Amino acid sequence: MLLSIVPVTTTGAYDEVRQADDGRTLVLRTIVWETDDGERTRVTVHWQLLDDGNMLYEYSRQPPATQAVHRQYCAAQAMNVFLGSSWLSGEGATHAFHCSSTP
Repeated sequence: MLLSIVPVTTTGAYDEVRQADDGRTLVLRTIVWETDDGERTRVTVHWQLLDDGNMLYEYSRQPPATQAVHRQYCAAQAMNVFLGSSWLSGEGATHAFHCSSTP
């Protein structure tokens, strides 16, 4: 199995922090996602802020528009969306889509 976590070219990212009913802290990150051919789409990615400062991404918790962009990005890499959990960390990290060579 080949896994790929590739940073996405984004501009104009901004965050909104919310507390979910179940106590989770969510970071709703709105980004302008740019494809290799220059097409631009604004999507909001739902990250869960963890106690250690990392952020958890779960494909199943994303809005339909974000899921569509994630699928499109992975398909352009001849890969599939990774349906498990992914984490984002590091100063200056804004976003990445996680793709896999297996369905």
